[in-house]
Amino acid sequence: MIRGSGKLSPMLFLSEGRWRGAARKAGILAAILFIGGCGIGKPKPLLSGPPTVAQVRPAIPITPVERPLESARFSRFPCGILDTEQVAALIVDPPEKVARGGGREGMLGCAWSAPSKPTLGIYQAVAKPNNLAELFESTNDDPQRYSGWRELSIDGIPVVEYVPQYLPGACDQYLGITDTEMLLVEYVVNGPNGSQYWGNDSCAGARKAAEFVIANLRRA
Repeated sequence: MIRGSGKLSPMLFLSEGRWRGAARKAGILAAILFIGGCGIGKPKPLLSGPPTVAQVRPAIPITPVERPLESARFSRFPCGILDTEQVAALIVDPPEKVARGGGREGMLGCAWSAPSKPTLGIYQAVAKPNNLAELFESTNDDPQRYSGWRELSIDGIPVVEYVPQYLPGACDQYLGITDTEMLLVEYVVNGPNGSQYWGNDSCAGARKAAEFVIANLRRA
């Protein structure tokens, strides 16, 4: 109570309803500031640790493919070829800001990207070369185009790996899923910090993506 005039100033008191409204607003503001400052509520990584490296095997004949894969699932919904945890392992973990796109000229597929993070494209060739035999033939016309050419296999599927000169930071994996079909897995490391789980090794990321694709198509 304020002494002096014998009266209480009306400015010292608000109605009960106005006090409750002001207190509620102050509480909400304090909660927002607390969450923003302490990091509470931020998405947590989906993976408990770094993913294992792809299990790469020596080269096998490109034909006949003894354990071919059915491409129908990929053709129907290319962006569904990877699950959320796999996207986190390849692009960024957690993957909330990862965007998905479509194919590109001459290829049906999907691309995944996030700001300042690696990009991944998985495509099915619909124009020549659209299988590994035709790809091998094209190397005779322009061998300099296929830097770092390497032949390997992943889970019974013949794979060709090389570094495309037209796209800095990229590594390509061509998967011979049948005698007449192939998929392209293209992984590109962007920015100075590299990939969250693969550093600047774009081919390690590409091989892991290829392993995921092959395993998912095996389960289709």
